[in-house]
Amino acid sequence: MAFTAPSHLGGSLLRTAHNSVASSYRQPQACIHTRKLRSPSSSRLPAAFCSTRKALKSRVSALQVVSGNVQKVSQEQLEKELADRQVPLIIDFYATWCGPCVLLAKELEQVATELGDKIKVLKIDTDENPELSSQLQIQGLPTMVFIGMDPSKPALRTEGMYNATVIKEIIANELSVAMPSAAP
Repeated sequence: MAFTAPSHLGGSLLRTAHNSVASSYRQPQACIHTRKLRSPSSSRLPAAFCSTRKALKSRVSALQVVSGNVQKVSQEQLEKELADRQVPLIIDFYATWCGPCVLLAKELEQVATELGDKIKVLKIDTDENPELSSQLQIQGLPTMVFIGMDPSKPALRTEGMYNATVIKEIIANELSVAMPSAAP
C-alpha cells in the first residue's frame, strides 16, 4: 500500500523555514543533504574514506537517542499516529549517520521530557523509509515537521539543527501549546 501524504504534510499547506512564518526563528546551525556516497567499487572515492564512513555510521547509530518520550516509527505507524493523534506531533526525519541528527535527538528528548503529554515526538529513519522521504521531499537532514491539532492550519517544516529553546518557542507559537511555568 502506497503512502499518501495527508494534505497538511504536503502541497500548499506545508510551510518551510524559508517562509515568513518561521523566519523569526534562528536559521539552522547545520544542514546536510541526504545523497548517499557511492560504494567503493563504483566510486572515485578512496576505499579508506568509505570504510571510515561505515565505522562512523555504526558508532553514531549506537548513540541515537530513542526513549519512552521519543518514539521511532515506520511509515505505517506514522499514518496511524496522524489519524489518531490527540496531541500535536513533532516528526523528526533523521539518519543514523547524520551527526546533527544525533545532536537534535538529545534536544528533542529534552523537549519531550519537559512537555510530557502535551506533545508527541516521532522519529523516522530516512534510510529505512526511502519512499516516504521521497514523497515528502526530505532533502536535508535533520528535518522536523510540526503538526498541530487544527486541521486547517498547515504543518511547519524546518531543516537543520535547532536547540531545545527554539523548538519550544516553535511549539508555543505555532502549535499553541502552553509551556510549563519555570520552577522558582
